[in-house]
Amino acid sequence: MEPLLLILIPGLLGGLCLFGALIVARKWRRTPSVVVSRRLEAPTPALINMAQIKVEGIGGLGMVAAVVAVAMADSRIRLAMIAALVLGGGLALLLIAARRHTGPLGSGTGPDDRSTLHLDDDRRGTPPNAVQTTIDGLKRAHAIAT
Repeated sequence: MEPLLLILIPGLLGGLCLFGALIVARKWRRTPSVVVSRRLEAPTPALINMAQIKVEGIGGLGMVAAVVAVAMADSRIRLAMIAALVLGGGLALLLIAARRHTGPLGSGTGPDDRSTLHLDDDRRGTPPNAVQTTIDGLKRAHAIAT
């Protein structure tokens, strides 16, 4: 016999036996397996809301990939995603060009001051020049008003 027939014939016979067993079991059963006294409520959006699930690690990356794949299947969502991609890329290029034109953001008052929090600075208690100028201006305005 051929190897294919050796696999197909027992599978077909097993399927027929299982079908017969299910028919006999269905006739013997008197009560339904699930008893519900009232109709179940329709599912709400809160039931399937996945906003509370944290997207972390490889599983989260897979979940994001699955959501993007499903979203791309709908033409309306695909159009919105393409528009968001184009407009977001344009905004990113605009911000990069603006930053290159104006130069990097300064973190402090001196050329060697690269720390935003001034952690390595001994002058932690003294405010930067712009804040000190504002404080001096407020003191003068208060002195004039009184």
